Amino acid sequence: MKKLILSFLSLTIMSMLLITSCNKDNDSPVYINVAMLAEGNTFDDLNFLQSCKAGLEQAKTDFGLECEYNIDTTTNNYQQRIDYFGDRDFNLIIAIGYMWNDALAAAAKKYPDIKFVLVDTELSEPQANVVSILFDVDEAAFPLGFLSAWWADVHDTETPAVGFVGAMAIPQIRQFTEPYVKGKDYYNQLYSRAVANSGDYAGIFFDPSLGGKIADSLITLGADVIFGVGSETGNGALLKTKELGKWGVGVDVDQYISYPEVSDILISCAMKGLDKSIYAVVKSFVDNDFQGGGIYTGNLANQGVGMAPYHDFDGLIPDSVKAAVDDIKAGIINGTISTGL
Repeated sequence: MKKLILSFLSLTIMSMLLITSCNKDNDSPVYINVAMLAEGNTFDDLNFLQSCKAGLEQAKTDFGLECEYNIDTTTNNYQQRIDYFGDRDFNLIIAIGYMWNDALAAAAKKYPDIKFVLVDTELSEPQANVVSILFDVDEAAFPLGFLSAWWADVHDTETPAVGFVGAMAIPQIRQFTEPYVKGKDYYNQLYSRAVANSGDYAGIFFDPSLGGKIADSLITLGADVIFGVGSETGNGALLKTKELGKWGVGVDVDQYISYPEVSDILISCAMKGLDKSIYAVVKSFVDNDFQGGGIYTGNLANQGVGMAPYHDFDGLIPDSVKAAVDDIKAGIINGTISTGL
């Protein structure tokens, strides 16, 4: 009888330990591993990549994510860099920029259980485990072209002109620069003016010195306002614009805040809601509502793109001009005004 009691007690203790162990496993936190990959020198670039990182950092804080950042200027190892995280069974991999298209399309097939996000371009081969994030930035660039033309016209009554410095002549950059010029044309048409324009592309995203040289040339040719488009190259164009006593328009984020060195010359900025869009797509993954095979598009209507506040220029722009800019944005949203794209 004594032996039976001891055996019963032993079994009871073992069962209790087993139950405790199971409960411990069930209560353990489930980690979601997210990787963000980019081409460049740093995520803290004062505009595009910094905004992308901010969106993921906010999601990390809100949802308890485990995040890794991977950045490099090498252009021939996109596949290896994605595979590095795919082989480690990361849950979500975010690749930033058109240059990742081929590698990500291949990885989506190789790792069907992993979800992917391609930022700022549409995946060429739609995949059920990939969401593309796009931005209708032309809707922000067009009214800024109009505003820049007005500013140039007021401050250079003899030969007013606007200019742009683009990093590369690719669709993602031309989606800013061409509507910017169209907005200038709209100003000329509306007020029977003759504001000129000039612009050039550097062929690289990460050369602030070259961006500055191009801005110098455009200002020498008569440009009064420079639109700097494209990471560090665009930043260099804006810095040179300030040195030469002219005015600028920023890109991707509110560079009045992110790039204080040039804040006093920035009339406004054409903003992509990179942080908000990335946060929204990551949240959809956390909520098991990831829209694989689809596209998340930011535009004026959903505030996925927009114009930054006028900041120091707010008191220098008449209410009538602000109203005209607002009317243009409303016309773009309702379809009565075309950005040219």
